[in-house]
Amino acid sequence: MALFYPFEMERYLETLLGERDPLLREMEEQALKEMIPVVTPMVGNFLNLLVLMGQAQAILEIGTAIGYSTIWLGRAAEKTGGHVTTIDLNKDRSARALKYFDRAGLKGCITALEGDARKILPRLDSVFDFVFIDAAKGEYLDYLGLIYPLIAPGGILVVDNVLFRGWVVPETTFAPKYDRMVGGLRQFLQELCQNPAFSTTVLPFGDGVSVSRRLNV
Repeated sequence: MALFYPFEMERYLETLLGERDPLLREMEEQALKEMIPVVTPMVGNFLNLLVLMGQAQAILEIGTAIGYSTIWLGRAAEKTGGHVTTIDLNKDRSARALKYFDRAGLKGCITALEGDARKILPRLDSVFDFVFIDAAKGEYLDYLGLIYPLIAPGGILVVDNVLFRGWVVPETTFAPKYDRMVGGLRQFLQELCQNPAFSTTVLPFGDGVSVSRRLNV
């Protein structure tokens, strides 16, 4: 949950969401304790709202982790009559996510696939009207090419961590070990925002969130 704007602002915005249920709070605490990357509550609520507003039916998530964002998506899908397909490579985290889905009462509307999304995506024969990406940042460019054929015209693509601690902004300073990741995210944003098949905006909350709509081209 790294942020590039004042921590106090995020905490204040979270208070506007109201009290989250014990399961989500437990997952947030576990993610913080074990340094597992999950979306902020504000981003989770945003995902939930987008699915409900668009009445999305077929939802795809790349990057399950322990299932925190999946539950936000799944609770919206439960209301729209939709279904969430989520993909993650980490076997242990996927197993934990399944237990959380069961506790949330959402196993019936979530399908979890274990493996490398870059290998799984070409094998999917479904079309999705909502896609969320929150996985290895160095693979975002790969996902962009693989996901396009799977997004229905008018479908929504949301990507998390696109500003990565604010370091994607030119002239910021960061450790050299992050050069490749930051460079890849800058390239990803350029290609996404300039892609004529999408209409895109980037929102500076959480760790930076891009929202794109696939056009009928």
